[in-house]
Amino acid sequence: MADVRYSHGLRPKVIEYQEAFDRFVAERKKVNSAIEKGGVAEAFSELIDKSVHNDAVAMDVLAYYYKSGITNFLPENYKKYLYYELLACAKGNNFAIDKMQFLFTNTYDRILDDNDLEVIAYLNDLTEENYAFVLGKEIAKFMVKKYQINAEDLAQEPNEAVPFKNEFLIEFRKDLDDSTEEIIEKLK
Repeated sequence: MADVRYSHGLRPKVIEYQEAFDRFVAERKKVNSAIEKGGVAEAFSELIDKSVHNDAVAMDVLAYYYKSGITNFLPENYKKYLYYELLACAKGNNFAIDKMQFLFTNTYDRILDDNDLEVIAYLNDLTEENYAFVLGKEIAKFMVKKYQINAEDLAQEPNEAVPFKNEFLIEFRKDLDDSTEEIIEKLK
């Protein structure tokens, strides 16, 4: 892919991988310490509050805990895991996007094979180095809008157990595959 730069402005702000990773680790240490010493409810509530205020790292940390749960506090909830991870990606968290590439790969391939790739690259400031992150953010933004996900609603939902089921992942991938042409058109 050619290194194409946009002339009409800068790409929307992202949280670079290392910064997002470092903040993720720091937030997890706080929660893990609260789990060991008591006060997990307060630490978790703080994360939820940050996510409601558009903190993409807090969203990623919430996704982490919802994926496997917290013994005697938070049941595993795969749906909330996926939704918080999509929100983190849509907000430009490159660490979260990196973790979601396994779900986005087919969509990346279809975009990169599109006849109008040069236009897509130009309009979205794609390079060989950044395409996974730029496209990952756009894919996530589309899916967040499609599913009407927002942090406030997720925070209000009860913390019920929704364990991983392969059918849920298959349904998401089908929705993403079915949406790929719309995503490509949006990128043009």
